[in-house]
Amino acid sequence: MRHREPLSLNALLLVPALALAALACVAVSARHLALAAAATGTLVLVPIVFRLWTRTWYRGLVVRGAGIFLIGMHVPLLLAGALAYSRIGCTEGDCPGLYLLGVLVSPVAGALSSVVYWLVGRPPV
Repeated sequence: MRHREPLSLNALLLVPALALAALACVAVSARHLALAAAATGTLVLVPIVFRLWTRTWYRGLVVRGAGIFLIGMHVPLLLAGALAYSRIGCTEGDCPGLYLLGVLVSPVAGALSSVVYWLVGRPPV
């Protein structure tokens, strides 16, 4: 008989984390900044509390998580800049909206990157 391995707690938390990130992105695009801030805050707090209760923190994890936040935060900014630059005939009034969307989504992407790192991050060897 084949035994099924139990689901890991990381896998169980990734689904709500992705759902919260999607909710925050939809709220940002709909200009509901209070909902976006609440979803982003929840996205950060729930896995941190989970990790505090279930795992040991090792030295440098918070600093690495902050670095991953900064890296992940710049991805939407770079994508928005590349998309605006690649548009042929982009008028001056149209491009700032695309940049603004990248700026508003960037904290959500940074928080999601940091949360995923804290959930699956392993101590350095």
